[in-house]
Formats: sequence, C-alpha cells, structure tokens
Amino acid sequence: MQKIRFYVAILLGMLVKFTLKLFRKDATSAPGKIALKICPSIMNEIDKRSNLKILISGTNGKTTTNNIINRLIAGDKVVLSNLKGSNMANGIVSSFINNFRSSYDIACFEVDEGSLPVVTRYLKPDIFVTTNVFRDQLDRYGELDRVKELILNHIGQALAVINADDPNLASFSGKKKVFYSVDENLLSRRTNVTLDSRFCPLCNAKLEYLFYNVGHLGKYECFTCGYKNPESRFVITNIREDSAGFVFDFVDRERDILIENIKWKINGVYNLYNVCAAISVAMLIGVEKEKIKERIETFENKLRRLEKKEVGSKKVIISLVKNPIGMSETLNVISKDPDPKVIVFILNDNAADGKDVSWIWDVDFDILDRIENIKALYFSGKRKEDMALRVKYSEYKLFNFEMIDYTNELGKVFELEEVKKVYILPTYTALFEVKRIVYNLSQKDGFKKWR
Repeated sequence: MQKIRFYVAILLGMLVKFTLKLFRKDATSAPGKIALKICPSIMNEIDKRSNLKILISGTNGKTTTNNIINRLIAGDKVVLSNLKGSNMANGIVSSFINNFRSSYDIACFEVDEGSLPVVTRYLKPDIFVTTNVFRDQLDRYGELDRVKELILNHIGQALAVINADDPNLASFSGKKKVFYSVDENLLSRRTNVTLDSRFCPLCNAKLEYLFYNVGHLGKYECFTCGYKNPESRFVITNIREDSAGFVFDFVDRERDILIENIKWKINGVYNLYNVCAAISVAMLIGVEKEKIKERIETFENKLRRLEKKEVGSKKVIISLVKNPIGMSETLNVISKDPDPKVIVFILNDNAADGKDVSWIWDVDFDILDRIENIKALYFSGKRKEDMALRVKYSEYKLFNFEMIDYTNELGKVFELEEVKKVYILPTYTALFEVKRIVYNLSQKDGFKKWR
C-alpha cells in the first residue's frame, strides 16, 4: 500500500510540474506539496536512494553554499539538490520529483531552520553544514537561542561542519565535528554596530573581539571562562581584494593541503564564509584540489546576493536582504563602489518574508552616508513607508527619493542617464518577480517597449 501511495504521489507531482511548466510557472514547491499530502513519508525514499546525504542550514548563506558545493561535486557525481532556494519540505520533495531517478551518488539540500524537525525525521545526513546564526524572521524563529537549538539539535549522527567564527555554533558539544574559519583581512573591523550576539554561550559574560568579519563572526574570547574560537581544520587565509572579488589561499591543516591563489569572483566577506564551508565539504568527500580551484574560479552566483544583470547600458545588481546583518553587509559592499548609482529597497511582510519587519531598525543604515554618488533612492513593497522612515532616521540625508510599485514601475529606476549601476535590494517574496522584470527589461525590445 505504501509503495502505491509513493508512486501515485510521484505521478501527481509530475503532473503538477508539467502543468506549471506549460504556463511558465515555477515548479520548485507545488509538486512537493501535493506529493507530501499523498505520501507524507516520501522523503524517506530520498534517504534510501542517496548514497551520501549533505544538509546545509543556518540563517544566511544556505543557497550560495549549496550552489557552490554542487559546482564542486556535480561534475563527478549524480547529485540531487534544491538549487533554487526552495528549502522547506515542499521544495526538497519537488527537487526529487523534478529530477526523479532510482539512485543518487549525493543528495545535497539546504534546509530552512524551522523545517529541520520535519526533514531530519526522514533524511538522515552524513554531513551537516552550519553557516551562521543571526536574528531573522523573529515571528517564526524567536531569538538566537531558538535558532541555535533548531540547528544544533538536529545534526544527529552526522559529521558537523561548524563555523568556528560564530560563537553560538562553535559551542556545539557533539563528538563528530570539524571547524572552518576565515582569517582577518583588509575588510575586517575592530568595531561593529550590527551585533546579534555579544555574550558567551557558556557563561553569559561579554565576549571580547580581536576583529569582526561579518556581524558577530570573527575572533572572540571570553575573559571570564576562557571560551574562544576552536582550532579550525579548514581556513581561508592570505585574503586580497582584486577588481572582480577576492584572491585567497585555502588550507586543510589536518592533511597539510594548501590551495594557493584561488580567484573568487564574488564580493562580500560573508561570501568567503560560504565558499570556505563549500570547499571544506569538497575536501571531506575527496574532490582533488586542482578541480576545486578550477571550479571555484568559474563559479557564477545565479541566485540571491549580488546577482548581476544588464539593462541597456546600466549594470543591475540584485541582492536578497532579509535581516540586519544581510542588509548591513550588502550596504558595505555597495560602499566600495564609486560609480553613479541608484538603490531600490523593496520590503514585503508576507509569510515567507516574516511578518515582523522591526529588524530594519537594527540595520546600520548610516553606511548610506558613506556611499558615493547615490543619485536617488527608491522604496517599494508592502512596507515601503516603513523602510523610508527608517532611512530618514539614519545619518543619511534623505532628499532625492520616490515611492514606487515595483511590479509595474521598476523601469523608472533606469531613467537617470548619468547612472551606471542600479542596486535592487528585495526581501524574499519580491526576489523572483524582480528577477523576471529585470530579465524582461534586459531584452532590447522589452526595454524599448517600457520606454
């Protein structure tokens, strides 16, 4: 009977997929939703058919880390993965339906923190990658301790790949674990405004920092109980900036392996953590260092933060923002760009975004005052007025701005002739619609039509 339910679920899921494709709709969630209603244990079949299972969870960086890992391993293995960021149970099952096979060498999934109890009930990971823990969607997760517990309590018997620079995650007490970290670099800071975690997870005394890389990720120590960064097996070091992004070395200290001068074409220190986690996994499963270097250097980020497009003569950078650290770090990246630019903030409060938008008051919007050549700001989304008010209360003098409906008026932001860059910062539910609109505008006829 269970087998019949399974195959009926697959059949109906595929029917939903083909129907959605016929109407050019996204099929990353709905097929799985239907299949799970018919066969709630369908993920158990994914577990059985996959020789090695990797789960990735944390507040920021799941999608990018997942995509990098796939870039590193997919050339040699049959991999099942949810590369488009649909990271709840529906999305995982949809990826199975969309890429249905009798067996897989590796199943590699990013998993929403809140979905871990459901997913790990059926999927038993061999490797569990943690990215970081920041305040995010407070109405769903609550404060940091709740997110930390969701992640660490569902690692199970897997080998945990832990970010040593996050004091909350580094306190993991399991026996099967390795650590990764990012060394101090030219973009590291001695002080930091946006801090989600300030206290020792063991004794609750204030942590002292030698430097910060991203938010509370950095070199820390508790002078009361002695808690500090554990020794990392995997480290990104010798970090230099270049015109495209970074050049760095990667070290596996346990095996005394060094990969030198890796050229990483993506900006943002937070992305160094994502690539460090991904290379760590590749090393653990035996990918040769020559392949790692070549595949990292040819990786293109097609989803989420700092995705680049062109509309006419203007470069468009789309960056998902959904919490204080993500927004602050994105603004820091923009602050390195001297070109004439406009910035579009899109703030929604749909269920997938989080109903509680109070997080915007924890963003370091004073960074705007240090960004050169801002020609205009645009505010859009269901909570655009809230975002404009928050910016008004920063050090930035808000004077040249406009409220727009991004679904119908996004083309307006390309009107200023002197502008070379358009930065669009949407929350999750606006992301894919923005990508679609920008793609249509990037087609020559479509842009002329709008004009």
